[in-house]
Amino acid sequence: MERADKGLAFMLQYENVAWYENGKVRILDRRVYPTAVSFVECATHGEVAQAITDMVTQSAGPYTAAAMGMALAAYECRDMAIIKQRAYLEQAAHTISHARPTTVERMRLITAGCLQAAEAAWAAGQDVSRAIVEHTVRANDLRYSKVEKMAAYLVDMFPHNGKILTQCFGETIVGMMLKEARQRGNELKIYCAETRPYFQGARLTASVARVCSAHLVKI
Repeated sequence: MERADKGLAFMLQYENVAWYENGKVRILDRRVYPTAVSFVECATHGEVAQAITDMVTQSAGPYTAAAMGMALAAYECRDMAIIKQRAYLEQAAHTISHARPTTVERMRLITAGCLQAAEAAWAAGQDVSRAIVEHTVRANDLRYSKVEKMAAYLVDMFPHNGKILTQCFGETIVGMMLKEARQRGNELKIYCAETRPYFQGARLTASVARVCSAHLVKI
């Protein structure tokens, strides 16, 4: 099955948002991208939580990072008895979900889904970290696909070869919207308004728009 991030900008592809592999989570450092393509590597779920707190990843990026942090937590406790693994993951879920005060409720939903994936993996005798990663890819596919439908509706509202103003960085909706416009041959002119604290408009929105061959004006 084709993943929903196919054809999107580099920073919106799952592995380049945040990814768990071989006992580590790497997170694209959006504080410096695209001036530099740098990844913060985390060896513990606590380091993932700290990276989220430090705004290494922004917009919807923390949600993928949180899930990959749960996969890492599962790796950390893999040699424990299942009852202890469960307690460890529940504590990790609390740590990760509270990494940023403004996203606690959404983060709880993310970590709860990971806990459910872990329960299914234990019952089936499967690798828990892998199960959480696979769950995360499915969840991202679902979210991206929903946003793709919204993007198609939005592009219907844009004049052909028109001008639009963006604010900050809207993550997936920006990428999907511009991908849809490109597929329709609608060459939009994008005005990327500036935002703080990491200049998300000029850097992140603009980097996504470049991939879609849009005309850019940073303001």
